[in-house]
Amino acid sequence: MNGTDTKRLFLSRFLRVFEKNELVALVHLLQPEPVYLFKKNWRDIASCIDAEVQLDNNILSELITRKILITDIGVDKQILKETREQALRALNRPTILYLMMAQGCNFACTYCPIPTLAKRYGEHLLSFEDAVSGIALWQKHIIEEQPQDNDPYFLIFYGGEPLLNREVLERLLPYVAEEQSAGRLPKKLKLMLCTNGSLVDERLSKLFAYYKVTVAVGVDGPREHNDRIRITVNGDPTFTEIKRAVRQLVSDGVRVVASVTITPSNARRLAEYPVFLRKLGISQFGFNLMKGEALIRELGDGSVEEYSRAAAQGVLQGLASMAEDGRCYEYQLEKKLTALRNGLPFSVDCTCYGNQLVVQADGQVSNCPFLRLDQGCVRELPDTFRIGRTETVETWRRRLPLFNDSIMADDSVEVLDGGGCAWSSSEIYGDITAQDTVNTIFTKEVTHELIWTLLPRERADFLRRGESTHWSYRRVGSL
Repeated sequence: MNGTDTKRLFLSRFLRVFEKNELVALVHLLQPEPVYLFKKNWRDIASCIDAEVQLDNNILSELITRKILITDIGVDKQILKETREQALRALNRPTILYLMMAQGCNFACTYCPIPTLAKRYGEHLLSFEDAVSGIALWQKHIIEEQPQDNDPYFLIFYGGEPLLNREVLERLLPYVAEEQSAGRLPKKLKLMLCTNGSLVDERLSKLFAYYKVTVAVGVDGPREHNDRIRITVNGDPTFTEIKRAVRQLVSDGVRVVASVTITPSNARRLAEYPVFLRKLGISQFGFNLMKGEALIRELGDGSVEEYSRAAAQGVLQGLASMAEDGRCYEYQLEKKLTALRNGLPFSVDCTCYGNQLVVQADGQVSNCPFLRLDQGCVRELPDTFRIGRTETVETWRRRLPLFNDSIMADDSVEVLDGGGCAWSSSEIYGDITAQDTVNTIFTKEVTHELIWTLLPRERADFLRRGESTHWSYRRVGSL
């Protein structure tokens, strides 16, 4: 923009301003690639805009390009329309197939919903026929997405404990390989098995290596943390068995990742976990918040809000030891960083909003492994069935702030909060549409801090010394 342009500028209603150490990060919630300025420079710009003073400054062209400064409200409406369309395309992508191999488990982790589900629905084992029908149904979902993009698809063997259904699993691995070889499954297909590790033996380990199965092992920190909450059905500790399984898998060349639950008792010790997990042989891990009734039970008189903030602080304290070659050792942080780096509107915490198809152990199809809003038996659903078009998924999507009708009028609508978990909302509040306080507080605090990780230290120093007018992930403005 130059000094002769007479159009009045307005701040986008999607602008959020974050302050830290005399700097500000300007973030457009729908295109969240931050622009960083010295705080005083931003105050000067904001005051001039309010006073309708003409400015001739190279920062302005950057802010106009990013739609942080706009000429009329129609710009915001158009960006919202485009972002919703983009988000729907992403949510309709059939990224994941969950095959729930077993409804039961030989562990009794204190936070796990599986024992309750097993009592309600029975300790079923998924049949080979239902699994094959689930794969065929997933194939129909994928065929509609033409051309396929370059992102991977995931087939996840899940439970309960999937290795309780070992016979069917061993039949499925070569079947999936044949389907992929015949071109009926995507080339970029990744197989994952989620296990407690206790039933892993040398034969299985070598089988996983042969079929390139990534094994996700549940391990909730060092022995003293893990054995407090991850116990067998007989009440015995589990860390020794988990460690044995990880060592067996790693020795056979299997990629091993970890699922780590954040509890009220370990939330303030999370900074230690990345180093511990690397030494164990874990190639990447994901922190998972405790959810639902289990969290309320574990908290006792504690506060959900305090737990969420403590969890966020604990995760962020370990961020330095999680970073490696520009990537993040913790999966959820890496996903959020990728969204910020690419200017994507938001990173959804859960894939139940249309990205995944779940075949339960009894053959029922749902969108969530734990909240059983069953859509019918996998072998009886019509060829036209698509999980993203179900009333359940449509209802869940209304939880997402991006689709909130008040987003254009209410500044409190927070697009960067991840949407949360409907199962947790159902357990705690009895309403799947209620806000998931735990996840939204956690995701918001983590995302806001991650915004500052995109600003290199030397660039921050340039801004403070006045050697740069502004800095963004792709552009630098110099005096």
